[in-house]
Amino acid sequence: MTFESSADIGVVVGKFYPPHLGHVHLLETALAQVERLYVLVGDRLDPTIPASTRAEWLADAVPAATIIVLPDYLPEANQPLADRALELLPERPTIAFTSEQWGAGWAEAIGARHVMVDLDRTRFPISSSEIRSNLREHYTWLVPAARAALAKRVVLAGAESTGKSTLAVDLANHYQTVWVPEYGRWYSDGRAGLKDRTWTADEFVRIAITHHQGEADLARRSTNGLVILDTDALVTKVWHRRYLDSPNPVLEELVDEFLPDLYFVCAPDFEWVHDGTRESPNYRDSMHIDTLQLIAATGVPFIELTGDQSKRLKEAIAVIDETVHSEPLI
Repeated sequence: MTFESSADIGVVVGKFYPPHLGHVHLLETALAQVERLYVLVGDRLDPTIPASTRAEWLADAVPAATIIVLPDYLPEANQPLADRALELLPERPTIAFTSEQWGAGWAEAIGARHVMVDLDRTRFPISSSEIRSNLREHYTWLVPAARAALAKRVVLAGAESTGKSTLAVDLANHYQTVWVPEYGRWYSDGRAGLKDRTWTADEFVRIAITHHQGEADLARRSTNGLVILDTDALVTKVWHRRYLDSPNPVLEELVDEFLPDLYFVCAPDFEWVHDGTRESPNYRDSMHIDTLQLIAATGVPFIELTGDQSKRLKEAIAVIDETVHSEPLI
């Protein structure tokens, strides 16, 4: 293949398994020295995280680079890798950037000048193998999109005035991670002054989508692979049934799409507190039963929490430690 270019064109190759901040430093260093940068993401024989997914995470972190997936597994030998890369690249690279000892040989094979970037890992003292060995300990090294995608979700569900928000804050503080406030509560507060306060099906869809968007944003800042949510789309479905008692196919799809890893259902077994927005304690028992039934139908593991706030927190921590917080993330 013939290439013609007078500009410096950069190339970086790696598995990026998983992509981390050291990789971002490598790519941003390369971008500062070339007109265009191509990043080749290699596949694996055991793709726990597919190359296409790793490429998406990298593109999110470094949008100025062009990310290309090497569609087949190649032996870690410079010439076969270089030959395949030249078939995929739209132009011949002039500079190959690496942070590895094998970088000079790879650059020679592809016909480019080699630039070494932070070989000793002084700027970012981490490697993908270290991250894989203990992902939770090294979670903050991951690029934001990887943090969001790999995190386990724990949802606090239940009727009004059952301690969901308080428990969400307590759990987030205990695990030193992010929690997602209930968007539906904010939305309901905002419509309190409306003359016609009749709910519509579209409003519940909007609540579910906006709540999930907030979750997606906050999950990018998870510090240890855990995200705590105060309600979710399924809880929104419970409220939809309470007000409209009619099918909502769009909301049903959102419930299925946004299912978490674990539910805690907070029982209405302590005093109802009126705060100016909550409606009435009369519906708590029926909504609690509805919530339990809907969650059971999803197949997602769930635990019903009863008793005072201290007891609930202690039980929730024990369950999380034994389940989602001990399961491998990759």
